[in-house]
Amino acid sequence: MTLLPKTIRKALMASVAVLATTGAPALSAPLFTVNEGSVPGSAQNTLQADRISFNYAGRIVQTINGGSLAGNDDPFTESGFLTKASYAIGGSAVPSQLNGFGGGGYGIYGIFNLAGEADPLAGGGIQANFASGSVNLYLDPNQNTTFGFVGNTATAGGTTGDDILLATMTLRVGEAHIFGGLANGDFDTIFNLSLTAAGQAFFVSPNPFFPLENFGGNTQTITGGSLTQSFVATATGAGTELFLTAVPEPATLALFGAGLLGLGFVQRRRT
Repeated sequence: MTLLPKTIRKALMASVAVLATTGAPALSAPLFTVNEGSVPGSAQNTLQADRISFNYAGRIVQTINGGSLAGNDDPFTESGFLTKASYAIGGSAVPSQLNGFGGGGYGIYGIFNLAGEADPLAGGGIQANFASGSVNLYLDPNQNTTFGFVGNTATAGGTTGDDILLATMTLRVGEAHIFGGLANGDFDTIFNLSLTAAGQAFFVSPNPFFPLENFGGNTQTITGGSLTQSFVATATGAGTELFLTAVPEPATLALFGAGLLGLGFVQRRRT
């Protein structure tokens, strides 16, 4: 399995160290423009934001070989869904029709799948090194889609026939941690982003749109984890996503990670 580049791995770990000594630092991110009028049934409206907050739920299937976590031989998969909560610029929410705010109303959700290998983390936790992953992002114009799991695979149910694919994403780089006690953790990932025609009508600026998307935040709960035997665990969390033009330098990524994780804590308190 191919692990993250060493400099990127150090930066991701550094973001956790920074978070431990700071609150939610101010983070400047690129602006983007959303055309809510492209959503069927929504009122005409455009807005600018530099981030979108989200909540997620996932199911982790971890194989532990040899009685404990070791190097490069303990694979895992994770399948889950994320739902977008609100737009913001810095720490200030931007009024919108997302989730019914401001009249009308629509939802945005994603179905994600990840795979990789786990190692022990200092303090008794787990470090998850992502090797591959994907996200499909959808508009839910009538907010009538439901989410759950069939076995260990995340699925969308309810009424999905009117949902619109906005974007597809593939993993560029990423890492997550489950802290000592196996009760909570954090994550930071960067995905290659490709908008569909509907996505281009929704995310209208810049044009061409950003090629990368950064998801980072907190895992609030882990249920079922273990350091000594294979397990299936459920996880829930929240975080913030930013759009990027290029993979940041390690020092910048560490700052992004600290800001995103801090914002994740803010989102957790709000939810």
